[in-house]
Amino acid sequence: MISYFRSILPSRLVLLILLFLGIQLPLVLLGVRATAPELLHMLVGERLAEGFSMYRDIHDNTAPISALVFWVLDVAAGRSFMAYRLTAVGLLLLQALLLNSTLNRHNVYGTKNYLPALLYLVLGSLSFEFNMLTPLLIGNTFLILSLPYIITLSREGFDNNRLFVGGFMLGLAAMCYLPLAVFLLVGIFAVIFFASNTFRSTMLMLCGFAFPYAVLMTFYLYTNTTQEFLELHLLRPWQLQVAFLRPPADVAKLMIIPAAILLLSLLSSASLPQRLVFQVKFQQLMWVWLVASLLVIFTRDEISVATFVIVLPPIAYFGEFFFTSNRKGWILNTVFLVMLAGVLVLRYRLVLGLNPYLMMDDSPLLLPEQVEVPVQNATILVLGNDISYYMQNKPVTPYLNWQLAQRHFGRLNEYQALFQLHENFRHEMPQYLVDKAGMMPELNYKLPDVFGRYQQTDDPTVYKLK
Repeated sequence: MISYFRSILPSRLVLLILLFLGIQLPLVLLGVRATAPELLHMLVGERLAEGFSMYRDIHDNTAPISALVFWVLDVAAGRSFMAYRLTAVGLLLLQALLLNSTLNRHNVYGTKNYLPALLYLVLGSLSFEFNMLTPLLIGNTFLILSLPYIITLSREGFDNNRLFVGGFMLGLAAMCYLPLAVFLLVGIFAVIFFASNTFRSTMLMLCGFAFPYAVLMTFYLYTNTTQEFLELHLLRPWQLQVAFLRPPADVAKLMIIPAAILLLSLLSSASLPQRLVFQVKFQQLMWVWLVASLLVIFTRDEISVATFVIVLPPIAYFGEFFFTSNRKGWILNTVFLVMLAGVLVLRYRLVLGLNPYLMMDDSPLLLPEQVEVPVQNATILVLGNDISYYMQNKPVTPYLNWQLAQRHFGRLNEYQALFQLHENFRHEMPQYLVDKAGMMPELNYKLPDVFGRYQQTDDPTVYKLK
């Protein structure tokens, strides 16, 4: 089966796409329970579609381009988990084809084939988390788009304008998910490996990276949102407080297959025969890409399987060396079939009820199937981390993200925080307050003209506007 994808005939591409859709679509169409990160992204898109401004009227650290994508999806499909997941499937397919096209077009390997795309798509089907439309997945698309622009300097003479475009793409990736700015290291090493005038080329790439941010900062200056943009987006993501969204043991179990393929591939790449200088330099650059990916993953405050999507490009690149090695064909086919079978088992473990046997717990990510809330079809604000109340209700006020809401709710002894709370509630008064944090007595005492207008219902955590 592996030998079939060592060709670049159109029939191979068609089968590759059908294989990927065959793995992905049944679970997408059957529907996996909603996840908390997806719901939060939908709420951001919904608020933007209602005309509110990011960061000023929506207190969340979602990056600008990702917020734009969520806004477009809300305008087009509303609160549709299927629309979000189909978009994620489309991005995965696009990324695999773009990466494979770049590798073939620049003769990175000895022969052209579809093996990198095959590995990318199969491993990208490992978990339903890769079907979550996350800012990291969106930003990964721009990282792959930047690759052909940062590796062609020595091949195209003095056409260094391409490097500006490469830096621009890296800037767009960071505007999807800010920690992807770490991939400037990849761009700098690309300049060192491929460029003749290192200083000039580096400055050109940095100008390309800074250009989209310069445009964005100009917009926020005119809309008087610069302070909120700096505090909620540029500064917040660099607070290195590593935490797993799900048990680390579960993440390790799910990533053991990609880790095994990567290890076998790295060992195979170490024993390659002599190759072209460009191919050697490209391999060195992909080592830097792999290190940058791991740096982004393990310096985040929210680590789950979904964050490992940025490791797919280096795994796909190095994986080709193993599956085109001189080992016997039956060994390579067996390894691939075991990998494919493992992916299918892990992919459909929820539908097949295998989680108890695998001792895995997806509940930290999944929202309840039937949300039993005392409030429905109303405007609410949840004081706490339980956003399941928003499944059947509409959020108001800027406080979507409870962690970021601590800028105000966590500083009730400060006048400025109380003033900001008063102003935000003056513009939007939710019909219900769900007090999961037990803050209503203190809020009622310090801002009685706002929170004194709410009375407790039969549910002691729910307050209704009088």
